[in-house]
Amino acid sequence: MVYDVIIAGSGPAGSMAAFVCAKAGLEVLLIDKVRFPRNKPCGGALSVRSQQVLQSVGISLPPEIIDQVISGIEFMGPDLKPFVARTTQPLAKIVRRSLFDDYLARQAAAAGAQFIDNCPVVRLETSTDGVVCHTNQGKFSGQLLIGADGAASRVARITGLRGPEKSDEIGIALEVDVPLSDQVWNTFLNPSILVVWMLNIPYGYFWAFPRKMSLSLGLGGMATGFKNMRNLLKGIAQMFTTQKGLPSFALHGIRGHMLPLFKHQRPITSNRVLLTGDAAGFVDTFSGQGIYYALESGLLAAQAVINVIKQNQDPSKSLDQYSQLVQLRFGEELRCSYSVARFIHSRVHGFIQTGRRLKSFGKVIFDLASGNTDYYQIIHNPLRFSVSLFVHELQHRIHRRT
Repeated sequence: MVYDVIIAGSGPAGSMAAFVCAKAGLEVLLIDKVRFPRNKPCGGALSVRSQQVLQSVGISLPPEIIDQVISGIEFMGPDLKPFVARTTQPLAKIVRRSLFDDYLARQAAAAGAQFIDNCPVVRLETSTDGVVCHTNQGKFSGQLLIGADGAASRVARITGLRGPEKSDEIGIALEVDVPLSDQVWNTFLNPSILVVWMLNIPYGYFWAFPRKMSLSLGLGGMATGFKNMRNLLKGIAQMFTTQKGLPSFALHGIRGHMLPLFKHQRPITSNRVLLTGDAAGFVDTFSGQGIYYALESGLLAAQAVINVIKQNQDPSKSLDQYSQLVQLRFGEELRCSYSVARFIHSRVHGFIQTGRRLKSFGKVIFDLASGNTDYYQIIHNPLRFSVSLFVHELQHRIHRRT
């Protein structure tokens, strides 16, 4: 059998692409190198924009997938004086990636995609007519291939779309899940608040994200700036424990994950192959957020495949259009995220002080999380952003006085 499309990797990007292609009536094979459900080191914050992409294709998350609903972020800088920026609308939903990713893969299967886990890609053959994907479970043929197999994408490396990254193009994240009792939650913590501490961590931060009966504690930043990263995570976690008055706990099962830093646009297509999500380097350098870009690029890749199969569009033309749409939707935004990260992390103290003073800081955060604005718009039209910020700040202060 020759599939219309083979999708390697069943994280958010791959499962989104498989779901959309299957709903369009295509013959879809979705494979992943590990057994599902599987854990992934990730805080699991599903932004407003991510939820909007899911809703646009008719995917709704059942309550059991959602751990917490977030309405604010606690920031702290080197002055060690935390403050909370709150939003008037929910900012994000926290999901456990093992459950979230498994749910999306099952949605794709329910739509008609064939899903095979524990099926790593070993070798690829590409030609003008299609692709042949060699795996540990056999050989599969398809007209097109979507590489959605993460930051260490084997598809990207085999096809030559990714080579060895430079030291300033790689991020590292460590994450550990810490079980907490109901009593601890009710006494010491607010489950609607994310904790983000910017403590002179190279292009990164420490996080504490609330889950059901546990906390996701993590640390992420540029790989070249870290020494003894595990010890650093343990040290900041101990600081967090002391500040919040939590009972002491040990960090067991710390897991690591590589992150691509989006410094510049790289090729994301080759002969009948499209890259999506982390495999294409689609990660916000400043926030480390990648789920939205995974879902959106998976959707765009699926539309390109549908154009080839259903509309008989020339594959090279469709792949070019995919690259152009990515650039139009979020390419410049991601490129600017690198500049934003450099600017803010070189001025962490000033950033924290500004955020503390601005009563409308929560509005800025929500606008970024919802896509009402983005880094590109802020950088290339600072006057408009400043005027909008001034108006929101003035309205907020007037409202508080009345």
